[in-house]
Amino acid sequence: ACTCLSREAAPDRGARREHLRGRARGPGAMRVLPAATVAVLSAALQRVAGLFEDEVGQHEWVLQQVGAPTAFAYSSDGSAERVFVASASGAVASIALNDGQMQWRRVTTTTGAVRILRVAGRTLVSVADGGLVQSWKISSGDLAWQREYASPVLDAVALGSGKAQHIVVLRDSEVESRTAAGSHEWSAAVAEVMGATPSSAPRFWAMAPAPEDGRLCVVGTTSDGTALTIRMNAASGEILGKTDLPQGVHQGLRRGHYIVTDTHLVFLTKDKKVKAVPTCGGELVEFDLLKVKGGGAGKDGSGFRLLPWQRTHGVFAVSVGGDASTAVFGLGASGLRLLRTFDSAAVVGPVLSAHEDEVGQLVAVATTEPQGMQMQLMDPASGNAQPAVQAPDYSSADHGPARLLLVHELSSGEHRTVISAADHSFAGVQGGKVMWVREEALASIRRAAFYSRTAAASAADRQQEPEIQEATGLAALMAQLTNLPGHLAKEPADIMAAFAAWVTPRRRATQRKMNLMPDAVVPTASEELRDFGGDKLVIVATRASKLFALEATTSEIVWTKYLGLPIDGCEATDACAPSMELLPSQAAPASELLVLVPAQDGLTAMWLEPLTGKALHSEAVSTGGAALAAVTPLLPMGKHHLHGQHAAHSPVHPCIVIDANRGVHALPAGSTEVQQLASENTDRIFHYEVNTNTQVVQGFVVSRDGRGKAHDLLPLWNLELGGVGEKVIAATTPEHREWDHVPVHIKGDATILYKYINKNLVAVATEESVGNSSSLNLYILDAVTGHVLHQGHFPGGSGPVSLAACDHWVVMHYRNPKRTRFEMTVVELFQAKADDGPWDIIFGGGHGANHTKSAHHLDMPVPLQQTYIFPAGVTAMGVTATLKGITPRSLIMALTTEHIFMLSKDLLNPRRPYPQTTAPASGGGKKKPSVPAQFAPTKEEALPPYAALLPVKPTDILTHALSTTGIEGIISSPSALESTSLVFGYGLDLFFTPVQSAKAYDVLSPGFNYVLLYLSVGIVLVTWAVTSVWASKRALQDRWK
Repeated sequence: ACTCLSREAAPDRGARREHLRGRARGPGAMRVLPAATVAVLSAALQRVAGLFEDEVGQHEWVLQQVGAPTAFAYSSDGSAERVFVASASGAVASIALNDGQMQWRRVTTTTGAVRILRVAGRTLVSVADGGLVQSWKISSGDLAWQREYASPVLDAVALGSGKAQHIVVLRDSEVESRTAAGSHEWSAAVAEVMGATPSSAPRFWAMAPAPEDGRLCVVGTTSDGTALTIRMNAASGEILGKTDLPQGVHQGLRRGHYIVTDTHLVFLTKDKKVKAVPTCGGELVEFDLLKVKGGGAGKDGSGFRLLPWQRTHGVFAVSVGGDASTAVFGLGASGLRLLRTFDSAAVVGPVLSAHEDEVGQLVAVATTEPQGMQMQLMDPASGNAQPAVQAPDYSSADHGPARLLLVHELSSGEHRTVISAADHSFAGVQGGKVMWVREEALASIRRAAFYSRTAAASAADRQQEPEIQEATGLAALMAQLTNLPGHLAKEPADIMAAFAAWVTPRRRATQRKMNLMPDAVVPTASEELRDFGGDKLVIVATRASKLFALEATTSEIVWTKYLGLPIDGCEATDACAPSMELLPSQAAPASELLVLVPAQDGLTAMWLEPLTGKALHSEAVSTGGAALAAVTPLLPMGKHHLHGQHAAHSPVHPCIVIDANRGVHALPAGSTEVQQLASENTDRIFHYEVNTNTQVVQGFVVSRDGRGKAHDLLPLWNLELGGVGEKVIAATTPEHREWDHVPVHIKGDATILYKYINKNLVAVATEESVGNSSSLNLYILDAVTGHVLHQGHFPGGSGPVSLAACDHWVVMHYRNPKRTRFEMTVVELFQAKADDGPWDIIFGGGHGANHTKSAHHLDMPVPLQQTYIFPAGVTAMGVTATLKGITPRSLIMALTTEHIFMLSKDLLNPRRPYPQTTAPASGGGKKKPSVPAQFAPTKEEALPPYAALLPVKPTDILTHALSTTGIEGIISSPSALESTSLVFGYGLDLFFTPVQSAKAYDVLSPGFNYVLLYLSVGIVLVTWAVTSVWASKRALQDRWK
């Protein structure tokens, strides 16, 4: 279920000290003076292409990533020292051991993870979720062969060497062998191998190479509890023998807690025991985990977890008590025995060499402690460990517990360690020094927001700011002009300091001071962009429970904060990921970062300083285990000051949190004044919920309970879509509501069209299927009243659907399988209001203030709609943003072709006139539909005629020749220039670029001759000074005559 908040009177900008009010702002409730003044300029701005070849690398950057590591592999083949990484994002990559740079990357799938990675000679075999097996050339990453199976692959092993090498693939229904080149050799079905009937539900579970060369042992079970192992010839698939396995193996496999360790099958039981049996048959050995320190934790074995086996011969590990401790076990001739117990989360990995696949029988054991990473080599035969090597720059406080480990021994005897942690990062360590770190949590961003680095950092300073009275028209302009001299004379020193800082660009001495990812490339003109208002942070919350603040212009990591894993067994999912919100908004002069982290019985709320990540306040929110639904600012601090504990020590911005059980929480909970403010704002805060499970859209209002507190949601309206066979597949609200916008459109004949600006709009896309055909419906609702403002029906439409909304328009991209193409629909809403001239706009209608109107009294808008053909699929859409909304907006779309494309909103204009067609000779033809006369374009407007196909120009591709994979979201923010918008795209890859939808009309070109300008001004000043002195002397001489 997707739940969000609807704000009737959300602040347009942070400088305006307004808050939620009971009356919804209608189309006239806005500051129209700047918009009316510059609307003519807005209409005159022309569209421009996005990026040319000589502009590549000046301002934009792309950061390609791997994702959360799931497996490591190493090969001694070739001269390059590298490690191969498989990820939960479906990628396989080759990473240089010396600097961590990516040598090559291949994305196998965008819908699953790569769980298995095996080195087979000069190739690398990967297995992805869903049954995709691929073989890659180690040197270049080129695809050698691939095979997609109908069911998931359980395991893949490489047997033999050279031309006699086989790749054996195991599924629950079949075992198959292929050559290193991918040619099919043999396959055997489970019923044939086990000699069982289909009614007994036979299936395979695991396999391992036999102690004899060229043989394979496969473990299978039937529904009657029988478990047996089948020995096979790996070259021919011939069955060599069958052996029954001991009782208990079948039940252990069914529970799913098992791994294959060399030639043994290891599993956990409900009675808190770890058991092992040879895959080729033999005696069952066991160990009581209650003897391990901390082994009493958990019920029914829930406190124990088998760690993934990482090719450590005869050694595996068990996590005890939810990573509280780790037990390392050894399997050998003497059976199963406990080698060592660590008092924290530990990981066991192999020790490899460039000349041998293993060095003796040593294994590596590593832990991440608050003091740093500790790694030591251990002898599996005796359990003795060498002195630990400590790397203080990779600690559990910053990265969490260790997850994967691989150690490479150099010819000099030194060891290079590659270790990954719970925050999805992995690092290269040599000796006690961390050589490089890859923060792969950035590949799992859930939420992102821009924040200006010029914002005030002190809450006390923000409280001292005077309240700004709301006014419009000439009264507001005159008030600003009247106060201007006082502001200029108030702080001359500050004004001079600010001017000096403005004219003196900030430059770094070297790029070595920057905390960059190994593959990051700093744009050549990044410093220039910072001087023009691009000095912003991109603050992101990831599914790895980690926060990042990136410098927008360079991708430098400014600060990070690892929040830990508060819920055991909950990792890298949306349900466990933190949520964040800037309070009161991104447009405010200064904001606080509210982070809500899921906990065992509710949420943990933390207020952070966005510039540094410093914690301001933290408290627990009891929701009865319910997840977060929505957050809204309660009241801007500049208007009402909080007193007491929070105001005196760590003042934070109050807010209201709504959980999935529809509970309302006013935070900080310990402040009586915050609770009073929450009660005062009841019946003025509205909430809506789009439930994709029940296919219902509902609206609520925050009301008081019996004790007078704002703790209840009162249902107002609901729209049941499931009852008519529709399924909700997408929903969105207007973007950039916190920034200014132009409320009117001026036609070519100087008449005005009034846009229907309603910040409470909600766009919902649904899909309905009848037989083999499908169709889409688009609903545009008022979230306060539930009124359906517009409904569109699109026969043949199908998902996936991407929605974008801003100002008074909604754009929907969808697939039309019936016509085998993608289509885009645009809907614009206008007021049914005649043009009354500019007098009311400029002078405020004679009242000198904004007018507010209840959402229940708003007139229905006039919708205009057109549909276009788009030649590519879209994975994410965003909208450009500017400070005043003067510059024409553009859509930023992430295409399925791994490019990011800019499309001017001027092309997606439903007012584009249809070409006049000649009627047939019979006179029975129909003309194309036309827009109402009031909204029809005039001859003076440069509006192109309607054309069904939207072109994709190469110069409109913002990424140029670079590729961006798996983009899931696009955000934008204004810069100091009205012409320029900052765009950030996130997913598996990250992308940033400034966008100028109408050229840089407010800044000089980069090739401008500044030297000549300064020289000319200098000559004029010198000439003026000389002539002034000469004229005064001449006048004095004339008087003495």
